Amino acid sequence: MRFLRVGLMFCGVLLLMTEVHAQRRGWGSRPSPEIGVRGGRDYDLDIWSAGGQFRLPLGRQGRMQLVPSGDVFFAEGEADWQANADLLYGPGRRGGLYFGGGMGYSNRTGVQERVVNRIVGLRLSERLYLENRWTSIDGRNLFRMVVGYNLSLGKRRDSAPGIFDALAPGLSDN
Repeated sequence: MRFLRVGLMFCGVLLLMTEVHAQRRGWGSRPSPEIGVRGGRDYDLDIWSAGGQFRLPLGRQGRMQLVPSGDVFFAEGEADWQANADLLYGPGRRGGLYFGGGMGYSNRTGVQERVVNRIVGLRLSERLYLENRWTSIDGRNLFRMVVGYNLSLGKRRDSAPGIFDALAPGLSDN
């Protein structure tokens, strides 16, 4: 009987010492920052834009993101620009709708002023997104639609399937 008690105690200690993976959140479970490029069209001013952004996830699940960005607008004979700092809320890396707002600084046709942004976007995959932006500038609300592509700067940057990946799901390199 004593042998059975010692054996059960030993098994209990072993169970307590082992790591329970379902309850443990590892380093890789945190969302990684992303950097990306984007291009779009300002429909009110009838001009094209190109730019980039940096997405910094806030919190453990990354539902909130701080997004500093910059864009250049290609008007006739001029290159206007805008720098932004936006805060977005959405489903994280899973995709879906997100929304947010922020402040910016704009230089259009030599006039420099602060702007306010309102954003509604759709994350189409882990990397590709479509975004509608309304910018309040000089008493007007300008509408711009952009499409962008992000790359993760974290440990799992190559594991996320993207829309431009050559292999179909389920196929291997063999």
